[in-house]
Amino acid sequence: MQQEPGSITQWLSKLQAGQSQAAEAIWNRYQAKLVSIASKKLDQNPDRSIDGEDLVQSSFRYVFVAIQNGKYPDIDNREDLWGLLYVATVNRVRQHYRDVNALKRSHISSVQAIDPAILEDLQTPFAQAQAADLLEYLMSRLDLEDPSHTLRKIALLYLDEHSASSIAKALHKRKRSILISLRLIRSIWQEHTDL
Repeated sequence: MQQEPGSITQWLSKLQAGQSQAAEAIWNRYQAKLVSIASKKLDQNPDRSIDGEDLVQSSFRYVFVAIQNGKYPDIDNREDLWGLLYVATVNRVRQHYRDVNALKRSHISSVQAIDPAILEDLQTPFAQAQAADLLEYLMSRLDLEDPSHTLRKIALLYLDEHSASSIAKALHKRKRSILISLRLIRSIWQEHTDL
């Protein structure tokens, strides 16, 4: 039996072959339903700067890049794709709540938490080499998520104490997009560190 033109299976094949226009067709098919699900799960969201659509966009980007990079070679039908998109979206919602709750728990100021002995230890060449290795590892995690290296650029500017507004201006992006990217960066880094 032949597939009808535009079916999910054909779009998936095109996406796996690197044809990014297939992503738009898949987006158009599933976006509204996933935004509705994410929005319902965010009904207790104390951080109104992030909404269901933001998290769905992040989920789609992750899924599309992963499929194009061959991470999910067995995804070949609408049920598999829906399951992957659903799980990615729910995971983004859960991560958002974890981030919000972590911010609530950290009410000790960073100045009070710094021990002078730790600062002395950080001045050694060994500690500096370890910090450089950790930074490169964390940047490589961002590159896996975003082969365009935009997340890396945003992270480096942020670590260099640029504000979200100045990063947005430097990269010709909207501030809201930068804030979402910064949340994604934190999420990726938390998955790969015990910090």
